Amino acid sequence: MNAKRKRVKAYVDAISELILDPEPTREKAAELVKKHLEIEGVEPFRGASKPSDIFEKELISMYIVGVRGLGIREDCEGLFQKVFDKEMRYEEVIKLLNSDLPIEKVREGIKSLMPEISEGDVAKILRFALTLYYLDFEPYEFITKIIKRMLQALPEFEETIRRFTKFFVAVKIAEEISTGSIRNRVEKEIRKQVISLETGVPKSTPSDNYVAKVASVTYEIPEKILNNIFGKRDGSRKGGSGRKGQ
Repeated sequence: MNAKRKRVKAYVDAISELILDPEPTREKAAELVKKHLEIEGVEPFRGASKPSDIFEKELISMYIVGVRGLGIREDCEGLFQKVFDKEMRYEEVIKLLNSDLPIEKVREGIKSLMPEISEGDVAKILRFALTLYYLDFEPYEFITKIIKRMLQALPEFEETIRRFTKFFVAVKIAEEISTGSIRNRVEKEIRKQVISLETGVPKSTPSDNYVAKVASVTYEIPEKILNNIFGKRDGSRKGGSGRKGQ
């Protein structure tokens, strides 16, 4: 079973267990996703570092699997409103960004939904969009549109959007390595530059070292393959996964 399938199984098992809890909370949900990811022996969906709130961020993945994968939101409306209220708001912002409304209307809508929107909120909204793509619920064009429209609607968060875009580019490169679309350094470099351009975010090309670390985590690509494409890197280790929390 590959890394993506193991994650999906963990999210399904976590939300299934949460449904049976008589008093579900966000804290319990985060504990459950941590527990089931560990059972499956897979890292949470993340970049090169492992922030302390990563399992709280993984509630986005649980929510998406529950709504898009299992279709249980209507049957568990009370639970979703209590536990996933933030994710429900992020989803409403995503709908605005994915619409064809004029960008000033999108900005007004976002500010209405989240008057005190922060860098953390922007990053989680983008994470929501990327997770939809990563879990195969939305196409590539969807995530690039969301990124572009976010930058247009909230230009004051350009640096946060740029940092996140580097993560997206790394995930996309990792995906193409895992499917065999990228097989060598030249193909990797071409795709890295093209994907960065397609996001519309300036200076969003991630370093090779960062991409390799993300590839190791998100798709569990063997170190031998990563070395063939990226060469020897800081933090890589012979025979290991190259996975390193930061």
